[in-house]
Amino acid sequence: MRLVSSSFEHSAEMAQKHGKRFDNISPALSWSDAPAGTLSFALSMIDRYPAVDGFVHWLVADLAPDLTSLPEGAGDGSMPAPAREIEPYAGPYPPSDTHPYEFTLYALGTERLGIREGASLRQFENALAPVTLATATLVGTFTKR
Repeated sequence: MRLVSSSFEHSAEMAQKHGKRFDNISPALSWSDAPAGTLSFALSMIDRYPAVDGFVHWLVADLAPDLTSLPEGAGDGSMPAPAREIEPYAGPYPPSDTHPYEFTLYALGTERLGIREGASLRQFENALAPVTLATATLVGTFTKR
């Protein structure tokens, strides 16, 4: 499975418009080559800078199995049905340095991820573990200006 963005290249700097203190616009994402048996997708965006590793910026569940992309700005509450934002999009705004933000797409063998809005990253990951068929990761960096 492959995850890419037309908003930034893998391991490259994301535009300031994606930052929380700027326009807070989620980047465009697209994916391909999901495994057979995929019944839905989930998505996470996590800050992987060592001092804050695991800080959640976005968690999405129940993306339809025929979906292959999210347009720029989908994190403004306009997710395509039946998708749910478990944690709404909060763009990057690191206190210092350049931080790596890891987007992970999960192909799932279930139509619905039994998790409530506001669940923690650990709860999200625990719900994903038994139903994940494949994952794809894309990293974007962000430097506060």
